[in-house]
Amino acid sequence: MNTIILKTRNVIILCSIVMSSFAFAQNYMPLPDSGVIWEVWKQSAQVWQYNSIYIPDSNPDTIINGITYHKLFSEEVDVFNPWPDPDPPYFIDPYYYAAFREDDSGHVYFIYPEFFSLGPDEVLYMDLTVQKGDTIKQLPCLSTATMFRLADLVVDSTDFISQGPYLRKRIFLRDLDPYSFEIYNIWVEGVGNIAAGLINYVDNGWSELNFISCMSVFDTIYYDGDIDLMPYKPGRCILPYVGINEVDIDISIKVYPSPAKDYVVFETVSNLRGAVVTITDITGRPVAAFPLTGEKTVWQTAGVNPGVYFYRLQTREGSSSGKFMIAP
Repeated sequence: MNTIILKTRNVIILCSIVMSSFAFAQNYMPLPDSGVIWEVWKQSAQVWQYNSIYIPDSNPDTIINGITYHKLFSEEVDVFNPWPDPDPPYFIDPYYYAAFREDDSGHVYFIYPEFFSLGPDEVLYMDLTVQKGDTIKQLPCLSTATMFRLADLVVDSTDFISQGPYLRKRIFLRDLDPYSFEIYNIWVEGVGNIAAGLINYVDNGWSELNFISCMSVFDTIYYDGDIDLMPYKPGRCILPYVGINEVDIDISIKVYPSPAKDYVVFETVSNLRGAVVTITDITGRPVAAFPLTGEKTVWQTAGVNPGVYFYRLQTREGSSSGKFMIAP
């Protein structure tokens, strides 16, 4: 009888240990290791750069310092002098963009080529274990103010976003010591930094903006520019201008009120995929850039000086441009 009680007690203890390990274990959704396309947009007053970043089908891996990484290549389209009449698009042949690896504990690391000025060592790209209030010390980042910066980022908040059969962790970070106009970095589990691309950026300021506009794996789109409503739908990310003739398609948009006081409304006839509005002042200096989040998107003008401003709406279907006034 005592033997039976002892065995039962041991089984209970063993089950408790196993259940505890499951309770405290965390499985993280990795970045895709095949069939993935990240469409990254980099925009400034002088050039709009579109990168289609992917893992090559042939020889997808590389070994660096004895560690296996997934290689990334980029196809690039540049549009110079985008205001008011853009030059013809300039296509750049595929080139080596970076290499990445991830471990079982929610960490993703990148090694970048020399032209990114982030050093020869691997750089932390995402840490999915962080919680609100955590600080990531001395993270190598890019900045338009100083190019390479060791930035201290704090986790402002974390949440989860539902996407088809998936539930992805989302992490909002900000720079504790911004050089100029700071931006948020937004890590999304299994997708990347949707607010900056495949490199963590700080201090983008008024000079340029970087973000992921689309992410697909094989024939399914998992992100198309909407930060709060991530799709799970058939499709594949494609670069703008690919397969488009030289005649740009005009997209209908209403911009009001003008003159504006506290806000400007950008209204389209339907939801446009990958739609981004860029605003500049009369000198061509970028003032703001943001994705359209629906048929009506409101831009708050707090802190913007009175005057005449130009806008350009860029979508995969075409573009539209115009001007409006902000009153004193």
